[in-house]
Amino acid sequence: MAPSTMASVVNGVNGIGTSYDYPESTPEGPYRVLQQYHSKPRKLRVACAGAGASGLCLAYKMERMLEPGSWELTLHEKNPMFGGTWYENTYPGVACDIPSHDYNYTWDPKPDWSTFFAYGSEIQEYFENFAERHGSKKYMKLNSKIIEARWDEQDGHWNLTLQNPQNGAISKDWCHVFVNGTGILNNWAWPEIEGLHDFQGPLMHSAAWDHSVDFKDKAVGVIGTGSTSVQIVPALQKVCKQVQVYMRSPTWISPPFGGGALINELQKGQDVDPGQRQYTFSEEEKERFKNDPEYHLMFRKKIEAEINGLFGMYQQNSELSKQMRDVITQEMNRRMGPGHEELKKFIIPKWSPGCRRISPGDGYLEALVKENVQPIFSNIEKVTPNGILTKDGVEHKMDILTCATGFKVAFKPAFKVVNGEGKSINEDWTNGPNLYFGVSAPRFPNYYTIVGPGATWSNGTLLPSIETTIEYSIKCMKKIQSEQIKAMEVKQEALDEIYGHFDEFHKSTVWQEECRSWFKDGKIKNRIYLWPGSTIHFLKSIKNPRFEDYNYRYRYKNRFAYLGNGDVKATAQRDVLGLSPYIRSSDHEWDVD
Repeated sequence: MAPSTMASVVNGVNGIGTSYDYPESTPEGPYRVLQQYHSKPRKLRVACAGAGASGLCLAYKMERMLEPGSWELTLHEKNPMFGGTWYENTYPGVACDIPSHDYNYTWDPKPDWSTFFAYGSEIQEYFENFAERHGSKKYMKLNSKIIEARWDEQDGHWNLTLQNPQNGAISKDWCHVFVNGTGILNNWAWPEIEGLHDFQGPLMHSAAWDHSVDFKDKAVGVIGTGSTSVQIVPALQKVCKQVQVYMRSPTWISPPFGGGALINELQKGQDVDPGQRQYTFSEEEKERFKNDPEYHLMFRKKIEAEINGLFGMYQQNSELSKQMRDVITQEMNRRMGPGHEELKKFIIPKWSPGCRRISPGDGYLEALVKENVQPIFSNIEKVTPNGILTKDGVEHKMDILTCATGFKVAFKPAFKVVNGEGKSINEDWTNGPNLYFGVSAPRFPNYYTIVGPGATWSNGTLLPSIETTIEYSIKCMKKIQSEQIKAMEVKQEALDEIYGHFDEFHKSTVWQEECRSWFKDGKIKNRIYLWPGSTIHFLKSIKNPRFEDYNYRYRYKNRFAYLGNGDVKATAQRDVLGLSPYIRSSDHEWDVD
């Protein structure tokens, strides 16, 4: 039989190129059919503030979820080095309070963590190694601090103003989609204490540690009782002549979350010091994690399952909450030993465990009762040139003053974000955060915050929430670029309803008790900006976008312009299998690219 002379894409006729162009603004004139295949993506330009855990994850996931060649990405990092929190925080004892084997990307385990709770330098090393392995550096622009993002409604993109912190130079950039990956604890702040800068000795903040200062045999003041102070005090106690700890509020110091896997898998039958929370992995244990991936995976899963399974403790007056209060109270008393009644009365909270984030606090309680450590319960009146004057009239002299007072919690972005009406987020959020699922803001299109207010800060592991929120954002990007969307913004009514659910849910949680917390914007009584469920509950909720909760503005006069000229991608690529995906030998899912 003679071969067919009929034209066929399979034979290489009628193929269409696969180059990608930026989208048009909003074309004038009547609607016309676009000469493109169905859902062909337009080139999407994306900018991200920050090259820490969120920025690195964004680059990795965009490479795997978007069409190669159809996007551009710049990670604007204000520091001279990437890494975010773990690059900036280098104070003595800095570590993560989540077990190390679950403080890596969920798909990229590290079998050779040195300790059960990773120290900051090793976490920074992990992220640097990740960037090397995955080529992330090519997306980074270091010493590039975003100071303003302004939406251009006509062209459908963000205009960015940037500053080089090293020399003050101003530059410009633009993007169709803007991602805020700076994190919630990024901008450190001096405490508002009268006379703070009158102090004549070395003065430093935990997030800007001065490693040139010698602490050996010095008298040191530490302001704060949060998670940073809990790590700094034990480290300083070992080298200083005296450590004065200025304690504003009580705090729960707990056994480690996720510690069951450690005790049951690795410490079986060992005589374990119950006051020692840290654990150093042996070379044999690291080798087993490396050579037996299934064993390592199950070890990680047991840690995560234990942490997720503890969510019931945050329900006020639940059995688990009462049990946690009893266990932690007994443990705190045991670790401080006999006596020290004033300290015990002050530091053990009246409110339930979890109202503020609990810290494992390895060695903290033990340090507070050492002879060279002085807990100070009287409030600070002011700082003097030689030390601190407390409200009881006593001046406490010291050589060095350190502020372990944390960060300006980034409920609002650290830079100016202005929408098409000329209104900034600061002006729009007059009654507090207005962020759907911790990611999208009404009236601010194509703008995504990674794990912002309303996400999972209080319980569980943060990296899975970062990863899943980034995947959510990229799914939105894919819709924007393949459906010719100019602006996509969440509806205020959807946000009002999720906040209504927040408020009702939190009527019975420990977070509404009488504690001051950054979950409540640093207040004792306020709306609680925490996801109403466990971390895994949040992941289930944000895994797939509810696109019906968004408003859309299209680039063309017809929302179906993306249907194009009747072709599909497989026509353009002359792909036999792509032109027949529904022809199959059994009943399984199929889709058309």
